[in-house]
Amino acid sequence: MQMQARSGNPALQNGLLFGVILGVIEVVFSLTLGSIGFLLGLIFYLGIIGFAGYRASARTGKVSTGLVAGLLAGLFSSIIGSLGLFLYLLPNLDALRQQLQQQATTFNQGVVINYTNNVVIGLVALLLVIIILGSSLLALGIGAIGGAIGKGNAPVPAAPPYPYPGHYPDPRHMPPPAYQPQEYIPPQAYPPLPQNYPPLPQDYMSPPPEK
Repeated sequence: MQMQARSGNPALQNGLLFGVILGVIEVVFSLTLGSIGFLLGLIFYLGIIGFAGYRASARTGKVSTGLVAGLLAGLFSSIIGSLGLFLYLLPNLDALRQQLQQQATTFNQGVVINYTNNVVIGLVALLLVIIILGSSLLALGIGAIGGAIGKGNAPVPAAPPYPYPGHYPDPRHMPPPAYQPQEYIPPQAYPPLPQNYPPLPQDYMSPPPEK
């Protein structure tokens, strides 16, 4: 069944809608289910991004629409998920700093690295930016796949308006009017030919003599 075309920007609409939904799902799963939530979030990520691209291309018939919708959905969801993770880490910043400091002391023997809260915040921000970029690039490909599938379900464009409202069929394509036969006139109604028709040879005028 084909979807009805609607106004607006389908790439932006679907990208924003499914990006927000996916971002909320990722935050909830990550905070409540731990590593299992991450795996479930990844499955939802692939399915929702692909459906966003499918749904967008099904409205326009263009794969590029699904590609952009997938990119936007991945971008919005990764931003929401990163903000949720960042807000979750802020209250636990000291514990995270101590953990990083302990790991640095263990693996970097002889090298002194002092982690401060500002350094930890910068590292977390850099990590989140990398996650956002990687998620957006992955969503670009998934959205293109969904768009290629949804392209075949695009609505058939409506026929252009009839150029002559109220006139059917089109006057430009109407056949010419039928030939009207002339009234039959019997031969007797025509005037008789002269009796000396055709004229005799001697009655023809001779051409003037050449000078």
